[in-house]
Order: sequence, then C-alpha cells, then structure tokens
Amino acid sequence: MTLVLAAIGGMLYYLDSMFYLAWTYWWFDVLMHFLVSLTGGLGIFWGLFDSGIIFHNRFQSRSTMIILAFLCVLAIGIGWEVWEYVNGIIDSTESYALDTINDLILDSAGSLLAGLIATRRNHG
Repeated sequence: MTLVLAAIGGMLYYLDSMFYLAWTYWWFDVLMHFLVSLTGGLGIFWGLFDSGIIFHNRFQSRSTMIILAFLCVLAIGIGWEVWEYVNGIIDSTESYALDTINDLILDSAGSLLAGLIATRRNHG
C-alpha cells in the first residue's frame, strides 16, 4: 500500500512541477500534503516498528507508536515548510502563516490516519 501511494504521490508531484498545479488549483496543495503525510506515516511506521530494524516489539501501546510516528512526520513537515521559506517557494507573504498552519494540520491528519491504519492492520 505504501509503495503504491508513494508512486501516486511521485507522479502527482512530477505533474505539479510541470504544470504548476499547486499554484493553479488551491485543493492540489491540500491533496499533496495529506497524501504525502499518509504515505510518509505508513513508511515511518513500517521502518520504526514493523521492519524490526529499530523498535522490534519494544512498544506495546498503540498510542505510543502512533504518537512517535506522528512526531516524525510532523518534524519532516516542519522541515519542508522551512525549506520552502528559505528557498522563496511561497504563495504570498500575506497568507504564508495561514498556509503553513494549514499544511501542518494536513500533515498531522495524514500521519494520524497512517498510524490508525498501521496499528489496526498490524496490531489488532
């Protein structure tokens, strides 16, 4: 599931970079932030908990696993927003704070949904 979502996200990002979809359609940025955070959350959940590489059977609490994956995705989302600001890739300076808050809310929602999907599928 994660690889399929990553392929879809990559294809959409490619189309966005060619046709400026996020600048043309307001909802495209919403879709991308949610989709990427859902995909990233599933990937982070797998990497941290299901792969056995980092936290193999260390956490029994679903909520602890969801919160840890959520914080990882949120850190990446904040890093992305800083990168956009530093490189001048912002829509306008007037609505920058509102856009950033909206993006981080979408990142949070996608990562929480990923945590719920992953814990329900893998941990009962």
